[in-house]
Amino acid sequence: MNEAIEVRVAKRDEVRQVAASLATAFYDDPVISFAYPSDTTRLRRLEVFFATQARALWKQREIHIADDSSSAAIWARPGEWKMSTLGLLRGIVPATLRTRPKLAALRGYLGTDRLHPDEPHWYLEALGTVPAQQGKGLGAQVLAPVLRQCDEEGVPVWTWSSNENNLAFYHRQGFEVLDKLEFAPGGPPIFPIRRDPRPLEL
Repeated sequence: MNEAIEVRVAKRDEVRQVAASLATAFYDDPVISFAYPSDTTRLRRLEVFFATQARALWKQREIHIADDSSSAAIWARPGEWKMSTLGLLRGIVPATLRTRPKLAALRGYLGTDRLHPDEPHWYLEALGTVPAQQGKGLGAQVLAPVLRQCDEEGVPVWTWSSNENNLAFYHRQGFEVLDKLEFAPGGPPIFPIRRDPRPLEL
């Protein structure tokens, strides 16, 4: 039985802690491993990347976390998923210069913009749970507030999974796989997925 946790919106001064949790959660992710192939520097580079981008896009994102930050979801509200020029200059450019991912991976990441549906939708930018807490239902609980809001407002959710092993989890949350695509030349596949709003229970 999954233990209920408190889920809340992260505060700005918690960015470093959230970034550390997400870096740990994504350490073995296929796309991340492709972007940062060195096992010795990947974790630190990921912490810097997540923290830099979260701070730069703070007003355009909602970060929902477990009360101990062991699980986190980064959301973009409808109409706010596309990164502005200012967001690129403040977020992606500094994060890239500081962490130096493979150029092919950066191009692949930026290329995912074209996959978004042409309608209002919430974008799940990242979801991760630290390995020691995985399998306890934290990810589902962290997603729940926004998924419930999407059902109430009749708005879909779109994202892409960088790990085929996570598709069963997303399916349980109501997502359907739309495609299987090459992330970048020589890179792993990614899976665009979508969740349509569910009818509200009366």
